[in-house]
Amino acid sequence: MNSSQGAQARFSSTRAYAQTFASTIVNRCFGVISGILAARLLGPMGRGELAVMIFLPTVLMTAGDLELPRSLAFEVSREGAPLQVVSSGFWLAILLGCAQSAWLALALPVYLPADKMHLLFASRCLLTYLPAAFVTSALTGIDQGKGRFGRFSLFLALPGILYVVAILLAWGTGHVSPGVFAAGILASIAVTAGARTALDWGVLKQSKPDWAISRKLLKRGFNYYLPAISSALLGRCDVFLIVRLLPATAIGLYAVAQAIAVGQIGAINPFIQVGFSAVAGHADQEQALKTLARHFRFAALAVIVVGLVAAAATPWGIRFFFGAKFIGATRATLLLIGATVFWGMAQVLDQGLRAACHPRPGVFSNLLGATLLFAVGIPACSRFGINGMAAAMLGAQLVSLLFLAGFWMVYLGLPASLLWPFARTTISEVTAVGSQIMRRSLRLTRYLAVPEQPDA
Repeated sequence: MNSSQGAQARFSSTRAYAQTFASTIVNRCFGVISGILAARLLGPMGRGELAVMIFLPTVLMTAGDLELPRSLAFEVSREGAPLQVVSSGFWLAILLGCAQSAWLALALPVYLPADKMHLLFASRCLLTYLPAAFVTSALTGIDQGKGRFGRFSLFLALPGILYVVAILLAWGTGHVSPGVFAAGILASIAVTAGARTALDWGVLKQSKPDWAISRKLLKRGFNYYLPAISSALLGRCDVFLIVRLLPATAIGLYAVAQAIAVGQIGAINPFIQVGFSAVAGHADQEQALKTLARHFRFAALAVIVVGLVAAAATPWGIRFFFGAKFIGATRATLLLIGATVFWGMAQVLDQGLRAACHPRPGVFSNLLGATLLFAVGIPACSRFGINGMAAAMLGAQLVSLLFLAGFWMVYLGLPASLLWPFARTTISEVTAVGSQIMRRSLRLTRYLAVPEQPDA
């Protein structure tokens, strides 16, 4: 058995999906709770200030890790996880996290507008968020490459659980403010990083980072980084523009709209994580692309169904969960739900193409979408407020998806039918696999951390 076959044998797609969906259910539930509590307790202005404070750290978390977790997942899926790979990944994560924290400290005074400069001190308290988040992401990237989706899923859900605990403690003690909520976010990721590091502490004590391995990881990660940074630009520049163009109350409404819309990410993340590992484990290009098409069809069908359900529930959900003062976010929420549907499909295709050694299409698709967002979003936001920005985001994500589909058909010469999610066979297969996944997810929710054994 070669290394690629050995990597494929480490997990089954059904079990991996069951574990990641179980984690997603937990994560989404606690995400909804934290979002509702933050909106109810802080109000539109306070929620907007919290969004301003956490914006740059979350962007740098996506854009500043040089795609080290993906590089580690690819390396481990092909070659296994020797001690030097674990050690090199850990110390590279700390180095990158500290470098991004230093950059954040310099950028904050420039990023914050004059009317939000009072948030500077609280924002600087989040500097340690990045090293902790990078360590967690790197070590769980190794879990992903090994096919240990039980452990991977546990640490995916843990920060959200701890954040809700922090909010409840703040509420119970009467210390409710955007700064305290930001501190809760920091504490949740710090505890998660410490717990995940403890599991590999024995390995880290026995080995030292290897320069050759580190250089290899960074080189591969940089190939993934360009599409990742362009994706982060497309996915986050709407908030950057909103922060610069609109008052805190409007930002708070947009933050609620985003919180509802990105709830669909819970439906797409398992396909991104499992699909990447499944495609990366195939050295044969033809088989890798067939695997990608299969996972894409599943993902597209799932995210469309979830998007329709979310859109139908939005008018009632905003009034019931967030209160009448957030009704103004309804239209923007519906537009962002549509944008997230297109984003989800594009992410599965982009990540799968990266795993199949085609990272460049993602760069151009995301840059094309970001260019459209800047060109249309600024005047639309100035005239129509948050609704204009949400509409621009919808168009930008659609353009990005169409570019990737065009690459699939024109450059790779593959038929569009391979990506069509509504074929009868696909629906039947998704229905059968989905029922099995749901049964396993409900059973595995309590046992996310149990290490899995290779399939017989």
